[in-house]
Amino acid sequence: MKTLCFLTRLCCVAMLFSFAVAAGQLHTTHCQLGDAVRVIEVVYPEGGELPCEVRYQREGEQSVLWRARNEAGYCEEKAAEFVEKQRGWGWQCTLMPADAAPAEAD
Repeated sequence: MKTLCFLTRLCCVAMLFSFAVAAGQLHTTHCQLGDAVRVIEVVYPEGGELPCEVRYQREGEQSVLWRARNEAGYCEEKAAEFVEKQRGWGWQCTLMPADAAPAEAD
């Protein structure tokens, strides 16, 4: 039952990422636990579906967790999985429009 619930949530998050990317709106998820903030962002350096990067910001530092040059949807899938991990650790995560990405608050 837990596996089914996790897979359902993961599919919902992946669909939200897909719809947002298709609409050209979202690339950022804002996660918060108390005063701590994490930002998970799918970035398209060349403006198309590929290449892409999944960037993670925490405590004022940013790192690239995943990159793809040949597989469309890879970054969205990895970002959605990572958002679900954050939620599993107790973080409250919200999908944000690209123009409303919050500043790092950690």
